[in-house]
Formats: sequence, structure tokens, C-alpha cells
Amino acid sequence: SKLFRPMSEDVNDQGLSRKHIMESIDKSLLRIGTEYLDIYFCHRHDPETAMEETIRAMDDLIHAGKILYWGTSEWPLEKIEEAVGLAEKYNLYKPLVEQSQYSLLCRERVEKEILPSLSQYGMGLVVFSPLASGLLTGKYDGGIPGKSRLERLGFVRETWYREEHVSRVRRLKPVAEELGFQRNELALAWILHHPGISSVITGATQRGQLEDNLKALDVALSRESMERINEIFSDAKE
Repeated sequence: SKLFRPMSEDVNDQGLSRKHIMESIDKSLLRIGTEYLDIYFCHRHDPETAMEETIRAMDDLIHAGKILYWGTSEWPLEKIEEAVGLAEKYNLYKPLVEQSQYSLLCRERVEKEILPSLSQYGMGLVVFSPLASGLLTGKYDGGIPGKSRLERLGFVRETWYREEHVSRVRRLKPVAEELGFQRNELALAWILHHPGISSVITGATQRGQLEDNLKALDVALSRESMERINEIFSDAKE
């Protein structure tokens, strides 16, 4: 689970303050129906809260048995470094994983900053939005279907539905067909091929979509295949 965004109009029901962390974990455990979480993500850095306060609160949750580990999510690299440094200084549990948006259409931050740096801190990387809200499946090649995610959510549509993105996804189709895969399988396998990726979070509204995504685990990409894919998306600079 994760926390940061406002969950109500209560001024304290947001951010990474000790109060919000302690109250949010109990609510999360109750909603999920479990006694502890494997990982609790701080989903964005909170400039309004002292870093040490956040780290000590997470450390307390681990000692209380409510979480096993904690992680950062979409944090600037310098803030990840600061958190690790403070945790080591005060002998507290440090973040063990960063969660970042990463896909063929969203590459620059992860490839230039995050992946090259995390290993030195003993941290893994969990990826979210690996299919760019479904765009990389080819679902939107011919336009935006009714009741689809891009039709319902304007901010998502503005982010991903651009002609240059759709054009790249169309160009991926013959490559995927030649290799004997669907585009979603290829896009996920491309991510998993990168060293340092611990896991990928995918979304699905139907069981069949989940089963199709899981097929990516069996996809082996050669260096030549990776180069062909990279050539199509080399100028994707999100």
C-alpha cells in the first residue's frame, strides 16, 4: 500500500507526517484485512515534513510489526540519498525500494538517474504504469474507445494520447508479430530485461488481461530484439 495524497478534507489526512503515517497504516490494514504489509510506500516526497520524522515513523512501524519494509515512490534522487543517509546515521530502517513510473514511453528519469544509482544503496526498483495506461497494448491505435481509461480520465488522456506516441506503438506491432508476441507482452518483457528491476505493477479490468500480461515472464529478448525496440522509442523523452 502507499500514502501521501489527501484521503479526506482533514488537513492532517495527507503527507508524510508521523500523525498521518500512524493513522493511515491502521486504516490500510483494516481495509485490506491483514495484520501487516510487506511494503509501505511513501508515494511522493513531502517537503512540508522533516525527513527524519518520516523515517522514524516508518522505523517504528517496522518495529511494531505493521510493515516489513518501507519504500519511496517517485522521489527525487537527492531525497532518496538523503533518506538513506539519515537512516544510516541514526541506525534506522532505510527505504529498500523505489517505485517509479517506467515504460517504453516514459524512460528518461529512470534510465538516467534512478537505475544507475539505486544499487549502491542496496535498493530495488518497482515499476508502475508499464503499459502507459494501456497505450502500449495497441488498444488506442484507431482512436479512443468509449468507457476506456483514456476516455474517462482527461489527465491520463492528455499525458499519453499524442500522435507521436500512437505512431511509435503502431510501429511496434510488426516487430511483436515477427517475434510471435503481443505488444503488451513485448513492452513488459522489455522492462523486465533491464537489470535492477525488482517487479512490475500492472493493472487489469479483466482476468484475460492479467493472464496476457503474465505471459511476458516467458518472453526472452535477444540483444537484436532489444535494439529494434529501442530504436522505435529512442526519442521518447517523458
